[in-house]
Amino acid sequence: MTQDNHHPFETSEYLESVHWRYRVKEKKLEIIPCVSSWFDICGYGHALESEDWQLTKLRDIGLFDILGRVYSSLGYPLIAGVPPMPTERVLVINDGVARTTDLTDPAYIDHGAFLFYVRDLFIKHFQLQRLLVDQKLGLRTVLAGGERCQYTPQSVTGHSILHYSGEPSAFGKGLLQQQFVYHPEEFQMNTAFAMAYTIEALGSKGGIKPNRLYITDTWLNSISCALQASVLVEDGVIRLPWRGTSGMSVYFDERVSVNTKGFTSDVFKVSAFVVHKEFEGEETHFPMDEHDAF
Repeated sequence: MTQDNHHPFETSEYLESVHWRYRVKEKKLEIIPCVSSWFDICGYGHALESEDWQLTKLRDIGLFDILGRVYSSLGYPLIAGVPPMPTERVLVINDGVARTTDLTDPAYIDHGAFLFYVRDLFIKHFQLQRLLVDQKLGLRTVLAGGERCQYTPQSVTGHSILHYSGEPSAFGKGLLQQQFVYHPEEFQMNTAFAMAYTIEALGSKGGIKPNRLYITDTWLNSISCALQASVLVEDGVIRLPWRGTSGMSVYFDERVSVNTKGFTSDVFKVSAFVVHKEFEGEETHFPMDEHDAF
């Protein structure tokens, strides 16, 4: 009796890689507008250095408890829907949390739900910053707008590696169950995330100081397109529209001009934000400059 041979180049994973190579070659790739954010824990590197990069020491001083609390706060979507509705994807990387949301079609964007999403982004920074400052750490958050483009499969598992005949061995079964490559489609060639990450990495020397939230002009442009309503930037305040008035007002005390890595952007250093009564039924004020680090 002839045993079936299983070749990696006959798997669905291989066929998917062929599919993406074809789409890349023929330039048949979808470009999707999106907004992204990068929440970076400041002081994490110093903690690694002070404890000689020994995870046992970091565990014993309670750093993992702090990181766990950060994950508990940021490790879930703040807006969830079924595409083409906006639905957030979250990626946790050591001392930072990346978030991205597609803005595929304004027709599927609920104005009120999206403003609540923006409000929640700001509130998460506000809450988490207080937690981290109490632990002698800090937080720097950047919001940016841009595009993303998937150009390759999202994963590689043991099915792309193992060649076997008939029933695989116990080792082979274990190999087949493993995922070796993680490449989420939402973060493939994502210029919004890349911009947020790049601006945050400028640090204090580039005018991007810890314990503040920063908004780029690209984020404001993306929000205006998504809501099909103008976001007004006046003297020291950004007004997010809601039914002919302002649903939220975002105050800034500095406007930093960034020119790096081939792009330019105005970056607004947020000092406070207000959720107005016309939007939420009561007016709520959140200071965002209480823990400035210089």
